[in-house]
Amino acid sequence: MITRAQIEKLGALHAVEPAMLSLYLATPPSANLIARAAELIAAAGAACGRPLAARDRDWVLDKLPPCARVCTGRTAAVFACAGSGLFEVITLPCPLPERGVLGVRPHIRPLLLALQRGSVPDLASPGVGLVVGLPACLVAVSAGPVQTLVVPDDSLVPGYECGRCGTLSLDADTCCPDWGTAALPVPDVIEEMVSRVLEDGGDVLVASGGSLPGRIGWLRSDCGAEDRPADPGRLGPSSRAAVHGRSGW
Repeated sequence: MITRAQIEKLGALHAVEPAMLSLYLATPPSANLIARAAELIAAAGAACGRPLAARDRDWVLDKLPPCARVCTGRTAAVFACAGSGLFEVITLPCPLPERGVLGVRPHIRPLLLALQRGSVPDLASPGVGLVVGLPACLVAVSAGPVQTLVVPDDSLVPGYECGRCGTLSLDADTCCPDWGTAALPVPDVIEEMVSRVLEDGGDVLVASGGSLPGRIGWLRSDCGAEDRPADPGRLGPSSRAAVHGRSGW
């Protein structure tokens, strides 16, 4: 079963290159698990624009058969990075859509959704105390700790990170006013924000359904306690870790 500690640990991992594979895989007894996993890995590589190396793909596929025995009839979340030897399988308490994601961070939003209790605030409500929109969230998370971040469960949005101060942006040319350091590509700035908020001790709520603009926002720190989402399933701070070669920002 999924635990907060597992999510915090995964959220702190960071690979230098997009070699971090996240698989959400249904494991019915009659399924060809290996063939389906290979399809998801190929789709993840196509979406990332950088296919997983064949030897790394085979390393993951060779380790999957035990998952079918342990997680039969359930959705298994598999996180793997051949370069670091990472291979972790989490049996989820509820079915989730199958998906493969390749990036520099584990794709943990589905885990948060599975763990989440309570409702996600309506970002369109004027009194909820949320600032809505991806650009506003990037600015807020780059500036410092955010109390509560609301994110979609599915969208992947590429962007950039300043190589000096870590500022996140959708545009390399406007990533940071401190010129002299090249902007680093980030496969998914939403997942990057999620990891940073968890490291800083904030809350992350995952919203499903609807369009991206209406499912991403952050709760102002000056918002009253009565305006906060009920029982968000708080995830505490975690120490920063690196998968191979890079730690922190």
